[in-house]
Amino acid sequence: MTLFTRAGLTAVTFLLLSTIVAHSDDWTANKLRGRVLQLVDQQWQPLQRGDIVPDSRVVRTLGGAQVQLTRGEETVDVGPDTQIQIVDKPTGGKPFTTVKEAFGTVSVEAQVEQVQHFAVQTTFLAAVVKGTRFTVTAGKTGASVSVQRGHVAVEDKGNGTHVTLSVGQSAVVDIGKTDGALKVAGAGVLPTLLDQHGKPVVTQATGKGPKADKAAKDEGKSNSGLGGQGGGDGGKGKDKAKKDD
Repeated sequence: MTLFTRAGLTAVTFLLLSTIVAHSDDWTANKLRGRVLQLVDQQWQPLQRGDIVPDSRVVRTLGGAQVQLTRGEETVDVGPDTQIQIVDKPTGGKPFTTVKEAFGTVSVEAQVEQVQHFAVQTTFLAAVVKGTRFTVTAGKTGASVSVQRGHVAVEDKGNGTHVTLSVGQSAVVDIGKTDGALKVAGAGVLPTLLDQHGKPVVTQATGKGPKADKAAKDEGKSNSGLGGQGGGDGGKGKDKAKKDD
């Protein structure tokens, strides 16, 4: 083998390895159905099965369409009528990934051991992976998160209220349905909502928390006062009856 041949093979090998490393951090359109678009130079262009989706590329599915984006063992399933943008911060180690969801439905599967950070952000809330599969739905008035496996930390972007959900549980923030507050529902014992300082706040299901305890005490005092007043009225009635006799 000549020197030039060896040099040529070395160059080709280097280029192949560089390409593999470059694509290892990119997302690939693995499964695709219907019309899926990507925003390239401010122009919407079709996204095809097998296409590489570069960092920060905006992807949109039209009615009835869906696409699955994969990176290693991580998947992002984009439902119909959905727009997302996947942003990866360069860390030199485990991926630091954020899915920015403008509207629609996104399901994520990722293992916390394989990522430094993996979150889905909407206008109303943010969901952070803790080794799980979960679904985020976003609309004009709110957003919701449901957990299919593992745990997900959910934060209300309006006031910093947060909670960690388990399998079968969900959280929603909606201007109309929840007055813009973070509400939790689902199976098992519901987790306690925490404020931005990490202190418990009242949950709509259990009514537990410092505020609820204070309200219960106040209500007890009020009822006690009413009982005493009732007894006093009864005593007056007896005195009047004696006078009449």
